[in-house]
Amino acid sequence: MSGNVREEQGFVDRATTLVNDHISYLSSRIDATKQAPGTGTGQDELEREAHLDNLHQQLNAALAARKRICFGRLRFTTGEDNHVGRIGLRGEDGEVVLLDWRAPHAAAFYRATMKDPMGLALRRRIASRVTSHGPEVTHVDDETFESESAIDTAAAKALDTPRDGRMADILATIAADQDAIIRSPLELVTVVEGGPGTGKTVVALHRAAWLLYTYRERLSRDGVLIVGPSSVFLQYIDQVLPSLGETDVVLLTPDQFYPTVRPTSDDQLEVARIKGDARMARVIESAVAARVRIPSSDLIIRTTTGSTVRITVDQLHQAARGLSKSRNFHDGRDPFLRRVLAAAAKNLARDTGHDPEDDDYCQDLVASLVEDANMRRELNLMWLPTTAERVVHQLLTNERTLQAAASSVLPEHEWRSLLRDPQAPWTRDDVPLLDEAAHALGPWTPPTAPDSEPAGYRELRAEDAYRVRPDRGDQSRSTLAERALDDREWVYGHVIVDEAQELSAMAWRAIARRATRRSMTVVGDLQQAAHPAAARNWDAALGWAGDRVERHTLTVTYRITRQIAQTATDLLRQAGGTPPELTPIRDGAPVHRVELTIDELATYAKTAARPDGRSAVIVADETFDSMRSYLPGEHFGFDAAALDAPIAVVTAQQSKGLEFDCVMVVQPELLSEQRPLGADIYVAATRATQELHLVTITPGDYSER
Repeated sequence: MSGNVREEQGFVDRATTLVNDHISYLSSRIDATKQAPGTGTGQDELEREAHLDNLHQQLNAALAARKRICFGRLRFTTGEDNHVGRIGLRGEDGEVVLLDWRAPHAAAFYRATMKDPMGLALRRRIASRVTSHGPEVTHVDDETFESESAIDTAAAKALDTPRDGRMADILATIAADQDAIIRSPLELVTVVEGGPGTGKTVVALHRAAWLLYTYRERLSRDGVLIVGPSSVFLQYIDQVLPSLGETDVVLLTPDQFYPTVRPTSDDQLEVARIKGDARMARVIESAVAARVRIPSSDLIIRTTTGSTVRITVDQLHQAARGLSKSRNFHDGRDPFLRRVLAAAAKNLARDTGHDPEDDDYCQDLVASLVEDANMRRELNLMWLPTTAERVVHQLLTNERTLQAAASSVLPEHEWRSLLRDPQAPWTRDDVPLLDEAAHALGPWTPPTAPDSEPAGYRELRAEDAYRVRPDRGDQSRSTLAERALDDREWVYGHVIVDEAQELSAMAWRAIARRATRRSMTVVGDLQQAAHPAAARNWDAALGWAGDRVERHTLTVTYRITRQIAQTATDLLRQAGGTPPELTPIRDGAPVHRVELTIDELATYAKTAARPDGRSAVIVADETFDSMRSYLPGEHFGFDAAALDAPIAVVTAQQSKGLEFDCVMVVQPELLSEQRPLGADIYVAATRATQELHLVTITPGDYSER
């Protein structure tokens, strides 16, 4: 062990002791607060819950941070010496022991250059690993600012270390240009584009942590939403933000925007293209508007007591006038019913020889009409509460409904292609349609009648309806992330979208509803877009954001080698795609090209896999399921088990945003063809940081097993 490593190990041990003491202190505070007697007042209980929530947040941050408590050191020309870590720590006498990486004084760790050293004499990066007895320092890299330096190679060195199954914790290797993006203003839609390996995802995730730290009061009320391309990707990065002490973050895929539906299928490409088109918003709007079913002739209702109630068609249309355009569907229902009941009461008063302008008498009539089952049934059916599931299901399975809603928006061959069997499962491109329908419908919670109204008036709203928005119970005991995750209408303080090039226009509408503050970080590479309805430029995707869009392009890749980048570029061009601008700064091993039988694949994969890192086999969509029998055993992991196995088996779409030391792309010719312009083969070939193997399988029957 070198002297520098030994020195830093001593510091890390001290910092670990301090954070363990802090954890014990917080735990005891939580226990004492829970056991303390309350006054019994509601205000006291609210303050107690808020205090407990704050203590739990501090405890979670400390528990996450102690795994790798310190990653850097700054020595200034003034003699000041600071260590930088994931949280701030003070010693027994109050002195600063560890500087929080988000503190302004730590900015030099990321921003200092030879041109502008920001007062630094030395910047040290401290690498450590997690062990059963605490963090263990493995090596240190020193950079002095006393002479010219050709290039800062720390970032490239960091990518030579093996992947550990989760997003590499590379806080210590954020380049200065990335740091400028991380600290850009909150009130913007910040677009970060660039090819594979340029650090887009690292920027996005650390921006989330920095924003939560810098704007903690504002964002603690609303939280941050991170949208990732797949559940595998979210599993891959789910430890990054907690390790920075941030827990008020919601992780979702676009499949999860509508909480009560989990899609289990994909549409054909042409159907997905149509469903993702912005025109579908008008189709959904028409389908929801059609749920208002006003008779085309005067309505005569025979009450259960034998009275005849008359409502003219003009009165019905007058009651509905302006409601469907100025409000969502469910918000319009209550005023419509009030107007219809008022008109019916006046008509009944007039027909029975009473003064229709006698408000007290007419109000009594309204109360009796509300109690009448026949009256309730007729009026409820005109504006019946419903769910987004019912609207979209009927739209896609009923030819008459679809034709009425879509024929003025889509050509006949397009709207007819949307029709499906009533038993068909929900698909991924149904989810934005469900979200659009839910937005058009609005929540339905039967209102409680004011004291001035007859007690039975509320029954008209609830008798034949059902709750669209379930009661969430006592929200004061839920975390912000739990409440936001449960609420489709939650508006976040900041939204981060990774792999944003995969979103359709309808998916963007769903995200925009959750980002009405127009505070976003959008990360993607348009050249990798595979969805048939994906936007072809950022203006098309973010037109709703107006002039608040700021774009940044990253071109230097620290992750993939020159050899891998060149091979991926060649494969993309052969498939008809256009590669992004990319500047690799690392050399590596040549790309391996082999031809095997299917039965030889498992042995080859186990031999090629990196024993000290992470490896993956990336296969075509059509062969994924059959690979379970050809790649069996504990060495290979599929689906939720993929990232915990020595060798993950994934499709190109599942691999988006991930990185592995060794990647074996099986049947590259199939991946080149399964998405337009070679999007999938480019994704697959750029997942490797060290070794890439292109494996051709000799002709055979994948279905034999």
